[in-house]
Parts: sequence; C-alpha cells; structure tokens
Amino acid sequence: MDNRTPCPICRTQNIVRAGTSTNTCEIHCPRCGRFQIQTLAETQLMNSPPAFPPQHLLSGLCRNTWDILGEKLLITVDLFKSWAELDKAAKIVVPRDTDLVTKGDYLLKYLRRRSKSLADTVVFSPAELAVGFCANKNELLFCLRYLAGKGLVEEDAGGQHKSPGGGGGFGYRLTPAGWAALTGPAPSAQPLAVISFSLDKEADAVWTQGFSAGVQAAGYMSVRAENKEHANKITDELIVDLRRATLVVADLTGQNPLTYFAAGLATGLGKPVFWTCEEGEARDKKLWLETRQYVVTTWTREKLDEFSRRLAQRIEATLGRP
Repeated sequence: MDNRTPCPICRTQNIVRAGTSTNTCEIHCPRCGRFQIQTLAETQLMNSPPAFPPQHLLSGLCRNTWDILGEKLLITVDLFKSWAELDKAAKIVVPRDTDLVTKGDYLLKYLRRRSKSLADTVVFSPAELAVGFCANKNELLFCLRYLAGKGLVEEDAGGQHKSPGGGGGFGYRLTPAGWAALTGPAPSAQPLAVISFSLDKEADAVWTQGFSAGVQAAGYMSVRAENKEHANKITDELIVDLRRATLVVADLTGQNPLTYFAAGLATGLGKPVFWTCEEGEARDKKLWLETRQYVVTTWTREKLDEFSRRLAQRIEATLGRP
C-alpha cells in the first residue's frame, strides 16, 4: 500500500488505497471520500484524463455518496461517456455546473452534519470543495455567500480557523433560519420535475442544455425518467418520483411507451403535463397521440437555448415560480 500515490480524481496526496479484487481497488481520499475504482478507469484518469465528467463533479459525487449514503461509488470507464451514464450510476443528484440551488443544498446539509450544536462553526478547506461539487475556492465561497444572502448561513469572521487536516480555512455556521429550513416540513425542498426523454446517448446536449436547463430555470429539480427504467420495466422508484413530482415534461420524440405511461400516471394524479417534441417530427404529424387540444413546445438541436427559455416560460406561465 503506497500512500504517496495521489488520488486519481483530485490528485490529493496521502490517500489510503487497498485492493478489493484483481481489477478494482478502494481509495480513501480526504477530498473525494471513500470510493472504488476499476484499474482501467484509474489508468485513464491518471494518464489521459477524459474530457467528461469534470473532475470536481466526479469528486463531489464520490464524496457525497459516501457522506450521505455511506456507500462507495464504483468508478468505471462507462462513467466517462455521457451524462446519461453518470446519472444512471449515481444514487444522488449530480448538479450541473451552474446549478447553484442544488450545490447550495448540499453545502447546507453538510453544515448540518458537521454541527454538534446550534452555534457551531464549520471550517471549510480545500478538502471540502467536493462537498458542494465546487471546482475551486472562489466557487465554494460564491455558493456559501448565496446561502448567506438567503439568510441560511453566516460567516464566522472572527479568529483563525484551522481545518481538521491542518492549515487555514474559513468558517461558516447555520443561522436560526438555516436550522429551521433543515428541520422544517418537506415542502421547503426544491420541487421535482420528472422528464420523460428517450433519445440516444448522443443527445446529452439536448438533455443538459434544453430540458434540464429549462426546468431548472423555472425553479425545479430535474429527474430523467429513463434513468430509472431497466429492461422496459416500470420501476417502483420511477413511480415514487412521479407521485412526488410537481410536474411532468413528456417528450413525444420517438414515441417511447414510457413517456405515455409517465404522462398518463401524472394526469391521473392531477399533476400538470408539459408536452414537447422535436420540431420536424411534430410538423410531420407522426405522433400517436392526438395533440390538437394540447400545447406542444417544439425543439431543435440547433436552438436549445431558445427551447430551454420557452419551456421555462411555459412552466412559469402555468404554475408560477415555486
């Protein structure tokens, strides 16, 4: 066991590693937490880092999976392929780079876990960047100041703060409003939007820049229904999400039966359904569903920013801001 080898994700020194099988090892990193990684994936990260996912998001996924669930994420080369593969492997929500609300929520819950009493100050150091899925100190401070602006945390500017691993840091603590938000009723959580969208793996940009960006701009957390479908089976987890959801976005492109199931269940539960479809397919009227009585928001790959804006406006016009 050589602790001088840096973490393959964040390059932090002094990690602890142990073999679990012939092609998998377990790593304990001060920043990334505990996770497992296959040899091929570790070799690629160390020698030829993939363009996806961003290092800080993978680090955050490992750290929060361990901190929150007590489980070790297994990193394979499949996670380097697309958002769809990463989301499929994740058991927690992976925020996109500009998802300030979700990153702030992770930081808020971390403060709660680390606070032994109501007035405790929690020290943040480089090791805590992964807690908020943050790329650097400036982003971490930006997220904490966002929470401070909402009155949920406050900076402890007095005195010198030392991090658990040694060295300096900066301290924040929960305010009374922050404690109340964490211990209050469930409706204080960000409302959920389930999106049934079933294009191929090459359509990650359509998902991230179009659908997910649109519902997040309207104030909702996005969950992709197809990530919870296995072998054409409607899982209990998907049904739970549909029951919890505030709204459902049903994309008719490709005529996926799961989309009709999600929309039908949502309608039966009295939840609003927002219909979308690729512009050419909607124009050619190849849909099974008679849509003349519905508003269908169309999209093209060339104008995803415009589509996300129109989808957000459609949701806000119908439901208002959450």
